[in-house]
Amino acid sequence: MHDIEQILLDLVGVQSDTGTKLECQMAEKIYGMIKSNIYFKDNPELCGTYEGKDILKRPVVWALRKGRNNKTIILMGHYDAVEIESYGVLKPYALNPKLLKKKFKEVEIGNEELKEDLENEDWAFGRGIADMKAGIAINMHTLFTNGNKDINILFIAVPDEENMSSGAIQSIELYKILEDRFNLDYKLCIISEPQFRNVGEDIQLIEGSMGKFLPIIMAKGILTHSAQIFNGLNSGFIISESIRNIELSTEIISEDMGIFTQPPTVQIFKDLKTTYDASVPEYSVACFNVLFLNNRTPLSIIENFKGICKKSLDYVIEKYNEAFDVMKEKGFIEEKARKHFRTEIITLAQLEDRVMQYKRDFNSYKEEMDKMLEDKIRNHEITLQDASIHYMKSLLEVSGIDYPVIVIGIAPPYYPAVNNEAIGEDINYCLQNLSEYMNQKYGIKTKKVPYLSGMTDMSYMSSVNPEEERKFLNNLTLPATIYDVPVEKISELNIPSLMIGPASKDVHQIGERVYMPDVIRRIPDVFNRIIEKL
Repeated sequence: MHDIEQILLDLVGVQSDTGTKLECQMAEKIYGMIKSNIYFKDNPELCGTYEGKDILKRPVVWALRKGRNNKTIILMGHYDAVEIESYGVLKPYALNPKLLKKKFKEVEIGNEELKEDLENEDWAFGRGIADMKAGIAINMHTLFTNGNKDINILFIAVPDEENMSSGAIQSIELYKILEDRFNLDYKLCIISEPQFRNVGEDIQLIEGSMGKFLPIIMAKGILTHSAQIFNGLNSGFIISESIRNIELSTEIISEDMGIFTQPPTVQIFKDLKTTYDASVPEYSVACFNVLFLNNRTPLSIIENFKGICKKSLDYVIEKYNEAFDVMKEKGFIEEKARKHFRTEIITLAQLEDRVMQYKRDFNSYKEEMDKMLEDKIRNHEITLQDASIHYMKSLLEVSGIDYPVIVIGIAPPYYPAVNNEAIGEDINYCLQNLSEYMNQKYGIKTKKVPYLSGMTDMSYMSSVNPEEERKFLNNLTLPATIYDVPVEKISELNIPSLMIGPASKDVHQIGERVYMPDVIRRIPDVFNRIIEKL
């Protein structure tokens, strides 16, 4: 089966909601399509599935078309997609591109651009058709049809990109296994994610991906009755002042090679009281989305957070004393009632060291805590972020700390910032004359872009400073058995990568669509030219 459009329709027809076992049936479909190909019927040992301790047992699907030498190109993509509930009355047709387009025309649509594309045969609609089953179809078609006899073509399809990228992380071990088994030399990885560009614009050759992490700051105040507020300190005030100073903070912006990140923004914030009573919250927490590029290390950003949190906590104490002074001047309170707070800003790693010294049975305590949290996560009782919050609060409760403190930890997921230039890999030789070739044949050029303005599985293809990253990852709130990024193994691979995919619109929305001339002709042609140059 070599018809790329039929491959795509077959893939879209299988529901593969991210973070669910529906992904497993997608893996089975892809593996079945590969095994039915004549090459892999003759060489069944060159394809398979790999499951690297995934909670939902979602495998990585792989297939290798062997060449005469050990030079290898990886064609990688994710087979999960977001849910179909958002389609509403069109939900029964979300996985049937041809029928969906017909039914779409029968409903009232206010979006003029969407209306135009529904009348254009070049656009195909459906859940996951752009993000990124079109990319999987292009990869599979290239695997089946490319005629180069020298280069190894390794097809990789991973789960969970839309959620935690567990598929890309578990594939790291697979790359090492296949490298040893077949004597592979990884020269390049192409990730065929969709591109959000207009049809006539240059095809982007994206050489890097932004990094992302989720700092959690937890504030411990001093418990007191709300009617006796000067006897304590409200953790809600501490956390809200921290949010006020961190939100949109431009000192945490990264800029590299003409690309810049957005400033941080809060994603979770709450006090940790379980019921209502008249006491102030003793514990409150906030979790932030932070983006970064290669010129800023996550550890340096944590230092920024520490400085901002100190400024915030200092302001809270200052406000307490200013209010106390006013109440004292009015004769409502006596000086002896004033609290003189000791304060501290520490990282999670420092808190763990503190508890280890304070609590003799810390190791067994931590093992029990980790086991309990892992069970709850596997049973879908709590999220990784909730587990992180629970762990930090539990540590604070047994730490012996009885003064206001802010603890800074890291919750999953973690996406390292990557770029080919950072790993010192020059891949220009395989892009030679590509733009001229595409312009002459299709009237459209290619252009290199240093970073994608977002996070992708490309983050797990290289690591230039694993020691620094491991120091950072020591502040992860959860143990490696639950979540880890094996930066040491990634650095042993350091595979240069490009992100090249078809023009797409409205991914994750009901108008999700892909530009079929890119899927059928243009992007496959780009892939074949790159393989030829390799």
